[in-house]
Amino acid sequence: MPPQPKPQPQQQAQKPQNQAQAQAQAQAGAQKPARVIEGFDPRAFAKNLAMEASQVIPPELSDGDKKFVIDIVHKFCLLCGDALVKDEKYNLTAPQASIITQFIGEWTFHKSIDLIKGGIAPELREGVLQKVAFTVFEIAKQAISKNLPQEQVISVIEIQVKNCFKQAIEDLKAKGRIDENLANNTMSQSNIDAMSKAQFEQEQALGDDLSDAKILKLASLALLIKKLPQEKAKNIVAKFNQSEAQVLLQYIKMPNLEQKIDKGITIKCLEEIKEVLPEPKNISMDRIYAKLYKIVKSTDKEKIINAIDNERPLIREFVMAPYTKEEVKVPARVGNVICKYLEEKLS
Repeated sequence: MPPQPKPQPQQQAQKPQNQAQAQAQAQAGAQKPARVIEGFDPRAFAKNLAMEASQVIPPELSDGDKKFVIDIVHKFCLLCGDALVKDEKYNLTAPQASIITQFIGEWTFHKSIDLIKGGIAPELREGVLQKVAFTVFEIAKQAISKNLPQEQVISVIEIQVKNCFKQAIEDLKAKGRIDENLANNTMSQSNIDAMSKAQFEQEQALGDDLSDAKILKLASLALLIKKLPQEKAKNIVAKFNQSEAQVLLQYIKMPNLEQKIDKGITIKCLEEIKEVLPEPKNISMDRIYAKLYKIVKSTDKEKIINAIDNERPLIREFVMAPYTKEEVKVPARVGNVICKYLEEKLS
């Protein structure tokens, strides 16, 4: 038998080189950057929703049940948020991902309380809530991606959640895990209706002495206050009378207040509030110059010249500073008086 040819050195080196290339390619594939939705942080959003839920849990629930509600809201919101980020099919925006996750959080919250108040054992609750959450997730994802009106999405989700919840309870009964009385008691619960009724009654009671316009202004103000540090917000609320402070606190604690007030109405209310605010005790020149620039830029130049024609040179120079771009120094209170004079003269 003729001797077998020995492998050439180049051929021996070729195999390890191919292995190295394969490893490099595998590592490159493994290092593919994780998908993100810009402006949407699933972990932070889930934590925030769980915190909001903790503030509105019915006080009569036991500490263990309260913890269950908070934990399950956080868990399902986080799972939902992560799934939405990884879902390349729908390519959702941050607001769309937020509202879908919010739907999950709200219905998980309400239905977990219905299960608790209905008397369902702890080990049976999560399975029911998984079915509810999946239903909300699928319907909301499809509806939001199609840009359906939010009112329509809310209505469809509510109907499907009720059907899904009823079926899940019926399944437990069919399997002998709960009896008919427990099933009927659980299906008769509706925390969302109870909260809506309580909120309506509270608004009616607190709002008896307040006009609709004032209530809207308090709600708009609450949007700003709830973003402040807790101590600072508390100090601001303390400056209102009892009736107004109660309404203000109610709106500050209200989850998702931003989505319940029309943006245009909010801006209008805040502008009206700004108009009646007293002047600050300490007037800075930066504030004076900003006020002067606003007056000058919104008024015809000839009209301004005519208004100050008979004034002293220093005052004329100060008023014309936005045009000349030269800083004219006057005492802050003098500058404030000049600005007020201009506003009255040019109105």
